[in-house]
Amino acid sequence: MARSFTAQSTIQLPRVSAAEASVLVTQILTAASAEAKAAKGKELPPPIERSRARLTLALTSLDEVVAPQIAGDTQVKRRADRVIDNAWSGSFDWLSGWCKLPVERNPHLDQCNALMTLVFSEALAFTKLPYRIEWQQSKLRLDAIAREGHEKTFKQLGGAAFLAHIQEAQESYGVALGITVPATTEATREVGARLLATLAAVRDYVNRVAAHAEPDVPGSEELADALLLPLSVWETTHRAAAPDAAVVAAPPAEKTP
Repeated sequence: MARSFTAQSTIQLPRVSAAEASVLVTQILTAASAEAKAAKGKELPPPIERSRARLTLALTSLDEVVAPQIAGDTQVKRRADRVIDNAWSGSFDWLSGWCKLPVERNPHLDQCNALMTLVFSEALAFTKLPYRIEWQQSKLRLDAIAREGHEKTFKQLGGAAFLAHIQEAQESYGVALGITVPATTEATREVGARLLATLAAVRDYVNRVAAHAEPDVPGSEELADALLLPLSVWETTHRAAAPDAAVVAAPPAEKTP
């Protein structure tokens, strides 16, 4: 079978999510605008200009599905995050009070201290972690409570409502983060299709810019380097990042979603 040497088959791009692709393409187009402006109003070379126009259209199409999704997801995640944070914070305050009582006032003091050490050894620091990591840390604590029999401790101290609240908040948190429910198939397909189209436009643009660079043409290599700098920097800073299984190619770092 003959090998293909098109831009789509030869140019390798970093693995990105739809949201990350939107950021990357915006940076690429911003660099192109800066170079065009530096040329004192002159356009970039025609092949690059035409490719830039196609890339702009692809970004617009991608943002139509990504922007509303990000906005909606962010609000839902923030609300769920506040609920789980408050649930753990309330339990921490409640348990801290019991731990401060003398043993003659609290016959379950040993269990209180053991539960405090098990769940709140670092106080509420885990609630400040990125969303997905906090969800995991919260789950580990709930699992430990069940494993060590501390559901009984909550009941003995009249705190069953605190534990129930945490469990409900944890379930809602997993749904909001998309961890415990599958993504909508139709929405995922639409985002995936537009992401692929955008990446194809990026490859075309990279190909046009790279082809412009010639050692015998003064300034051409410098222009190509400047236009592709956002991509070069992205590859350097994101090389170790793990891809997201939910997209064609990743999560955002959170606690800011």
